[in-house]
Amino acid sequence: MSNELSELGKITCRQARKRLADLDGDSVVKRHVESCSRCGFEYRLFRLQRAALDLAATPELIAPDEYFFKALRARIARGPELSPSRAEESWAAALLLTARQLVPAMAVLLLVILSATLLWNQPRASTTQVAIRPRERVMFSDMYDYPAPTQDDVLETLVAVEEKQNGK
Repeated sequence: MSNELSELGKITCRQARKRLADLDGDSVVKRHVESCSRCGFEYRLFRLQRAALDLAATPELIAPDEYFFKALRARIARGPELSPSRAEESWAAALLLTARQLVPAMAVLLLVILSATLLWNQPRASTTQVAIRPRERVMFSDMYDYPAPTQDDVLETLVAVEEKQNGK
């Protein structure tokens, strides 16, 4: 695969990241790391990790020098240091910054609420409802291939129902 990559001269970021450990022997990967900023950053992180692990694995005892504890005590006594930008900030500046961000959002929200209220309260445009009286109801005669009932059929049905209720 190394021959194929060297013939092409180009390699993808994924392939380069897989082969960061053997960068010294591979010129194609080395050229890619030098030309690609992301892969170069990945390689620097890889080298830093490797160096930290190598130093952690050394059998030598690492001890702080004589000035380390003096400097540490002085730093603790001073307390947390504020950066210049943090020291200049106050609650009023924070409130102003928050207001600058919230005012446009609140204005848009107010416009949405007002437009929804105006649209909601407008009368409906020509929504006429047709009231169907009971004697004009649709009989669905076309649904079952039966002929539409005539007035005589309806009268006969009503008489039959009345006779049944009276027990005749």
